[in-house]
Amino acid sequence: MLAIHGLKCIYDTGARGWAVELALSGEGEEAVRRFDVDGPDDAEMLIEAFDESTSSTFDPATGEIVFAYEYAELDGDEDEDDESEEDGDEDEEDDEEVAEDETSEDRDEKVKA
Repeated sequence: MLAIHGLKCIYDTGARGWAVELALSGEGEEAVRRFDVDGPDDAEMLIEAFDESTSSTFDPATGEIVFAYEYAELDGDEDEDDESEEDGDEDEEDDEEVAEDETSEDRDEKVKA
């Protein structure tokens, strides 16, 4: 397996066709491989997959390009959202306490006057 370090989209004016070129390295070699694609939409899809992947490899034996992704755990995200909501509730309670304190101070000043 060779690591993919970059992709570029090419329009070959001589062949009048689209291609994607891969910059590869690994196993003591560096190489560039070109693959024909049906059009700019297919090239764009491959480039986006590369950009969004956490690692990308090419297997010269099979000709397969593999884009790997790491996903965040959904449970972890939900806990963070719950904590944020709880923090928001505490802030609202603090605001209410401050409002009550200000009201009691106003009453004290009126009584003194």
